Amino acid sequence: MESLFDHTKYSTIVFIDSMVALEGKPLDTMPWDELDPTGPILVLVVSQVNSEIDKRKRDGRLAKRARAFNRLISPAAETSTPHRISNGPPAIDIAIVRHRRIDWDQYDDLDPDGGDDRVVAQILNARDVPDQRKLLLTNDTNPIAIGSRHGLRSWRMPDHWLADPEPSPSDKEVARLKARVRELEQAQPNVEISLTYGVDQPQTVFRVDPVPTEARKAITSHIIRQNPRQDDDSPFNLHPDYSYDDRYRDYRTKIVPAYSASIHRFLEVHYAQVPFTLCVKNVGVLQAESLVLTLTSRGGSLHNRFTCYPIFGPAAPKPKSGILGHFRLSADDIQAAMVGRHEMFFAVGPDRGSTIEVHCADFRHGRRWEFEGIATIDPHSDEGPFVIDVGVTASNMRGIETQAFAFAFESQSAKIADLVDVLEPGYKQAFPMMERFKAEVTAKNWSWIEAVDVYGQEQDLVEDDDFDVKRLPKLTPDRRPILTPLM
Repeated sequence: MESLFDHTKYSTIVFIDSMVALEGKPLDTMPWDELDPTGPILVLVVSQVNSEIDKRKRDGRLAKRARAFNRLISPAAETSTPHRISNGPPAIDIAIVRHRRIDWDQYDDLDPDGGDDRVVAQILNARDVPDQRKLLLTNDTNPIAIGSRHGLRSWRMPDHWLADPEPSPSDKEVARLKARVRELEQAQPNVEISLTYGVDQPQTVFRVDPVPTEARKAITSHIIRQNPRQDDDSPFNLHPDYSYDDRYRDYRTKIVPAYSASIHRFLEVHYAQVPFTLCVKNVGVLQAESLVLTLTSRGGSLHNRFTCYPIFGPAAPKPKSGILGHFRLSADDIQAAMVGRHEMFFAVGPDRGSTIEVHCADFRHGRRWEFEGIATIDPHSDEGPFVIDVGVTASNMRGIETQAFAFAFESQSAKIADLVDVLEPGYKQAFPMMERFKAEVTAKNWSWIEAVDVYGQEQDLVEDDDFDVKRLPKLTPDRRPILTPLM
């Protein structure tokens, strides 16, 4: 029978098993120069290998590779001659082998039903190639062992010729879920949240002992002596304040005693306030519609102003003068301003509570919003670090994204005298926000300070006759904070 090709023009002739085609890299991309750097190389496929690969065309894992191999060898099958699959170097041709009818009786150690046995037998009976030029290329040990018993040379395919391993079912599921997450992220806004605290951690907060009963009387007497009545006996005062007697009586009998009984709580708040900055960015490509941002504290409260109790005693009331006195509009008297679609507004404002909620109708992509707040840590909390939980959602977001930002602190027992001197007004130990407090007082930025009376009610630092701004702390030349004496 006439030969279909001239084997002498090939420097190397290899027979492959099905494993090379199904588990190795594509035949036209293999590093054949490691086998023969010059070439050309002829790759031959026996019918058993062709059948095994053909059966894998519907295999879930190998179908793609089986179909790719069939497309690669199809021209050679149609022409019955070698087909060039790579110009190299080295150049690579592929062809289908013709073999003689196998006499299985002469191979008493081979099983006609065994796949590897049939591959070796067909190679041994292949036409067109002399036996001395036949070379089996495989990565499996079994066909190498079978061929060696019959004088067939073999070359084990290196592991780096193998294709990258297929992912396991669990890896595929993880990849699928990651792809789904990316798809969802592209279909909804991507809001990034960060929160930083403005003081070092851990911070020490104090559990302050209450003033003993006898000492309260001494403090009360001292405060009253320092704050006598302020009668206005001027003959030009045509509108005397007839309520002053009652107000000063309440000051002596109720307000100052309440201060003496509560100063330890005031100090706990004073020394437990730490600043934080919240930053919200829309880093995605879509706007966040009907954005809702929520801050919730664990182990304390939230505000945007420094809470200032009368640490060194409440000031005495002043006589009111004038025909109309002070006229103030309440919040109910002021119509709420219209909020723009792109503006942030407080649905639940910062008010020394545990929750702040901010809304925005249209938080555009690329938008950035910062909020400077002050957290007050509860020194009696035993639940671990103070935490601010920040949650963000929008009408075009799926679910709520939540992040927790912890602040480490240590609680320490203390007496009032360890922190301040009430009788000789001054601080013995700086509180965490003292430098910022001094700066704001110097700048007369009263909106940053929330002055609170002994009952926890907010006072107006500028307009309230019963609160004297001059009683706020300032520094002496030796930098010891004291109270300015009342004028």
